[in-house]
Amino acid sequence: MGAPTADRGVDGRAVKVPKVRPDLRLLFARPDVVLGPIFWTLFRARTQDEREWFYPKGPPVISTGGDDPVQILVIGDGPAAGCGVSIHELGIAGFLARYVATDERRGVVVTVSAEPAASARSTLGGLQDIDLDRYDAIVLMLATTDAFCLTSRRSWRRSMTGLVQALASSNAPSVFVTGAASMQLTRSISPFVRGLTGRHARLLNFETRRICTRFGVPMIPLSAVNDLNSRTYAQWGRRIASHVCRALDGQGAAGRVP
Repeated sequence: MGAPTADRGVDGRAVKVPKVRPDLRLLFARPDVVLGPIFWTLFRARTQDEREWFYPKGPPVISTGGDDPVQILVIGDGPAAGCGVSIHELGIAGFLARYVATDERRGVVVTVSAEPAASARSTLGGLQDIDLDRYDAIVLMLATTDAFCLTSRRSWRRSMTGLVQALASSNAPSVFVTGAASMQLTRSISPFVRGLTGRHARLLNFETRRICTRFGVPMIPLSAVNDLNSRTYAQWGRRIASHVCRALDGQGAAGRVP
């Protein structure tokens, strides 16, 4: 008796082999191709629904006052824009400014350049309009949009490489990139979609880590949370501030004459 084949069992009898439709195979192999456009449409609709997603109003600048202020720029998507809070003082900008001001005992000005539905690609396109050289530290907070919309790894890699390279080659002394926020934030979506976007976020984080290593830029992981609110931003702001302050202290030590 010959070896079993794909359509015959060990006893030689014919067996029915289930057929998988080509579109379903593509769905499991490349969900970004099949579902990406659909998820993007849903994401755009959600970010424009103020009942579910709301953002701070007013100028996106937080200043603590004080001498010789540290100039910090935050670039990114929804979390960088302060999704979930009504004023920037309760968002990432406010907590980052206060933590750095307290630790460094000097003034801090945090400027936010973020759009709720910004992607790595759109952010790279708008980077030329920002004077990067005037900042002491730059924080790039992306991946929420791209993870939810299942941006392909190739597209993400290309855009993030351009972004990190441009930021690292500016005159800003310190540049940081945060990891993707947990997809548990989108609890209103189905468990299947939540799992899919969470897996995609981890893939994008893997690519981001490789890019940051290549350019010598620190990557700051963000702890998983269930909501975007002031408690979340306080937690993230503390973590980011610790990295910024270490870099500022290093700059000061390098500039001191022994």
